Amino acid sequence: MVIRHHIYKVDQRVLIKRQDGGVLMPPSEGAKGSLAVIAPQLFQDWPGTFLEREPDVPPEYYVAVDNGITETISEDWLEPAPPGSPPPPVDQHPWPT
Repeated sequence: MVIRHHIYKVDQRVLIKRQDGGVLMPPSEGAKGSLAVIAPQLFQDWPGTFLEREPDVPPEYYVAVDNGITETISEDWLEPAPPGSPPPPVDQHPWPT
């Protein structure tokens, strides 16, 4: 089997699903249904080491939710933000811009 690769990019606007996500790294109840942005993180698959993800395990992302919290969330709980979504609140980015 092939390891799943990351499909989202840093600063990409996303929507956190309310339900129908996976069982791995779900968002907090307060974050479900919220708009968020992918925060910077070094994404590596670590092939050949004990840190290598198992096949069919979705990647995880640091996600900065509009309410100011940052969570680690599985890719299965994310989807691109709908067209016309407001931009993220820049003053709440937990990283330098």
